[in-house]
Amino acid sequence: MQPVGVLLCSGDFSDGTEFHEAFLVLSALKKQAADVVLIVMDDSESFVIKEKINKWNVSCTATKKKSSYFDDYEIISLKESVPHRFSALILTGGFGVIRRLTTLENDGNDYTIDEQLFTLIQEIHKQCKPIGFVSQSAILAPKLFNSPIRMTLGTDTDRAELLDVLGAEPVLCPADDIVINLEMRIVSTPGLLSEQSGTQGALGIDKLVRCVMEWNK
Repeated sequence: MQPVGVLLCSGDFSDGTEFHEAFLVLSALKKQAADVVLIVMDDSESFVIKEKINKWNVSCTATKKKSSYFDDYEIISLKESVPHRFSALILTGGFGVIRRLTTLENDGNDYTIDEQLFTLIQEIHKQCKPIGFVSQSAILAPKLFNSPIRMTLGTDTDRAELLDVLGAEPVLCPADDIVINLEMRIVSTPGLLSEQSGTQGALGIDKLVRCVMEWNK
């Protein structure tokens, strides 16, 4: 099977939240024995993520935890990402996704998405390959697909209103669950966006990954 592409955006990795979500996604994929390729914005992003991985590995070594979740993954830039290379795509969350990959903060409802990312996701979707959106990355979906799409940003009603304004059908969803668009092969989960515990977010991410891998069979 072709590898699953996992999009990382290191713009807000400094607070650890986005890195934690990425860790949970990769942990879930490892349980499914999936091959993975990490996709980053550019070469500078690759350097930032490798530095973060090194610090994580040092921390894990100090606490005698296994640190293999991030070891030996191929890291490529967005411009190197060829749709037919991947069996599926999972987008991790974080405000870096919004700030660096969209113009939402400046343009509001008329926002645009990074052209390379837009093309990659649309081509993967045209090939009927599954796509998973974790936490804030769900904001990208309304601009990507021509059909109505059900998405979640957790249980916060203000976030649900944002999805509604942007053109998606918002679904209030707890952190440990997922929202599925079966025919479109698109699934989303709140991740760590919810105020619920990280354990609940991990359960939702695990469900999302299992859904994506089931569609891959």
